[in-house]
Amino acid sequence: MMNQKDNKTPWADSLIASYAAKPESENLGELRFPTRKDEYWKYTRTNQIAKNSWSFQDAEISSDQVENAIDGIKNCVVFINGKFDAPHSIELPKGISVANTDAAVESFAAEKPFNPFRILNEALPQTCLDIAIENNTVLDEAINFVFIYHGKDSVANPFNRVKIGANSSVKWIERHIHIGEHATFGNVCTQIRLGENAYCGMDILQSGTGSSNHHEEIEVSVEKGARYVQNSFTLSGNWTRNNTQVSIVGENAEANLNGFYIPAQKELVDNHTIIDHQVAHCNSNELYRGVMLDQSTGVFNGKVFVRQDAQKTNAFQSNGNILMSDNATMNSKPELEIYADDVKCSHGSTTGQFDDEAMFYLMARGISKSTAQKMLVGAFAADVLELLVHEELHEEIENAIHKKLG
Repeated sequence: MMNQKDNKTPWADSLIASYAAKPESENLGELRFPTRKDEYWKYTRTNQIAKNSWSFQDAEISSDQVENAIDGIKNCVVFINGKFDAPHSIELPKGISVANTDAAVESFAAEKPFNPFRILNEALPQTCLDIAIENNTVLDEAINFVFIYHGKDSVANPFNRVKIGANSSVKWIERHIHIGEHATFGNVCTQIRLGENAYCGMDILQSGTGSSNHHEEIEVSVEKGARYVQNSFTLSGNWTRNNTQVSIVGENAEANLNGFYIPAQKELVDNHTIIDHQVAHCNSNELYRGVMLDQSTGVFNGKVFVRQDAQKTNAFQSNGNILMSDNATMNSKPELEIYADDVKCSHGSTTGQFDDEAMFYLMARGISKSTAQKMLVGAFAADVLELLVHEELHEEIENAIHKKLG
């Protein structure tokens, strides 16, 4: 094991030992963990993950637990501890093919900040699914990807590649569910390519425990006339880091990234986004809202590149946060890097305390403190909830928010 004072990954050897060795894994023992000196990780503590001894494992999980997680969900693709679970996965609609491959993992993002978790995923992917949607395919029903994490000190490394054909439309829901009392670590990577005039709408629900850790990396390439929508809801979990990188490579394309997070106690939620405008006549929008409870920490770092050839770009970014405790912390850093001169771009960030006057107004009319809090937080979250691709998730997310406040 590496000495943590040397800032190396102390558990790399144990991961390699528990996995079928690959040439890509040979140098993992030399992989260092980021510190706060790394700009991309400035506000994200990683020591609690670095100090643990993780391993790939087939943790015992009952069929009832799996079936409860997917109860009522159609068109379902299930992963258990990073591995594709065919018995609980349901046949997908016509026009979609899923192949479990062993192909090499490659990155197509122009910006590649240092990320040891992504390197780990590339070196040791447990599952590599190629999901292809044929050209001119319009899916009325959502595809559901359900990731279940379970076991003591288990790590999951699934990698999925999604190719959406030209003139196709697809919607999907991702559910990340950490269960049990033990520490778990989900390390997920997804690559999405949208063909010309394609549409992809995705809602992500992350639900963890007081011991769960979750890292998700999403890379998206958007071709001419295509539209991408991503809504992320981090509802619980000890440590959560979400990285999304969108490359807009075709004209008249659009990308929309939205998110809501509500950490409590000592939970951490970090959302990092990069939208790279490489060509002209494209739009992007970002709206992230956070409510920080107790001693929790929130991070938002959104960066928008507008390249020299990306004239007539419209790019808007907004991050708003409420601190419901004097001990809560929020670090917000919206960024614009513009090399074109004919663009409309803006970014803004606000962080403030809970509105005591509004609370007093509601309570003076006979509304309990708990109900008043839920009403005000619900109104704050509504701007993001209204952007849901799947409206049927609205009530489920609202209930989760109310439970967190309760």
